[in-house]
Amino acid sequence: MLPRFIPPMLCKPGQAFDSAEHLFEIKWDGTRCLCFVDDNGYRLTNRREVDHTIRYPEMASLATLPPGTILDGEMVVLKDGKPDFALLQSRDHCRTPLKIRSLARSYPATYIAFDLLYESGESLLDMPLQVRRQRLDDLFQRHPIPHVVLSRSVTGAGIEFFRQTTKQGLEGVIAKRLNSRYQPGRRTDAWIKIKKGLELFCLVIGFEPSGKDDFRNLFLAHENGGTLRPVGKVGTGFDGAIRQRLNAWLWTHVQPKPSIPCSYKGNWVEPRLVCRVSCMELTAGGEMRAPVFHELIKE
Repeated sequence: MLPRFIPPMLCKPGQAFDSAEHLFEIKWDGTRCLCFVDDNGYRLTNRREVDHTIRYPEMASLATLPPGTILDGEMVVLKDGKPDFALLQSRDHCRTPLKIRSLARSYPATYIAFDLLYESGESLLDMPLQVRRQRLDDLFQRHPIPHVVLSRSVTGAGIEFFRQTTKQGLEGVIAKRLNSRYQPGRRTDAWIKIKKGLELFCLVIGFEPSGKDDFRNLFLAHENGGTLRPVGKVGTGFDGAIRQRLNAWLWTHVQPKPSIPCSYKGNWVEPRLVCRVSCMELTAGGEMRAPVFHELIKE
């Protein structure tokens, strides 16, 4: 019998490097997805154990894999050969059967498999990654499936692979130690995510309170084309000292209205604080995706 769920192995962040002891593969911008195949068919779950099977009817051919198979991979929606996260979200948030079928035809997903955790009911978790990948490759050679592909990789030239990958507008690279075993739910340096990023210098225009003397998020604005525009909220990256310093300033510089038009709900402050923030990208709506606070530049 297969386990009902396996918490996916996680990555630590790092910088690009070369290594003959690692493989390097594209970090696909999608939803982490495990595939379980048994005598009753197949099942897709995300990393939080939410069942996604019904949302991707185009993946029905996964049921043709041998019973006793568990795959780890990423679900993506490709546009012009690149992952489109907004299109994927439209698929993930869809609930009605008619809409699901319509989106599956208009924006079909691709499941990019990068690990084989069980084969014919046998656990491969303690086997080296190199062995698991070879067995995954062999499995797909025997059982090609529409909308399912094997994640390709290189060994050694991680820096150049990262440069070429980000040059093409992709999110980054994952480095995986070839002799590493699969450690469910653990974040170790056996797997390292190396992501491109965007760095912005932003003006703090307000904050979302947390209680009477703390904040949950800072509201930020950034100048683009000579115009100051809201670019979202940041709520991570603050240590105890900087949080204390920010609170001492924020709560003593509150003003009744935002300094620029803004739809966020919270408290507004005098536009004097400047901070450095990184994010994955700016969305089509001009907001930061996955922002992280780094430092105060001016106060």
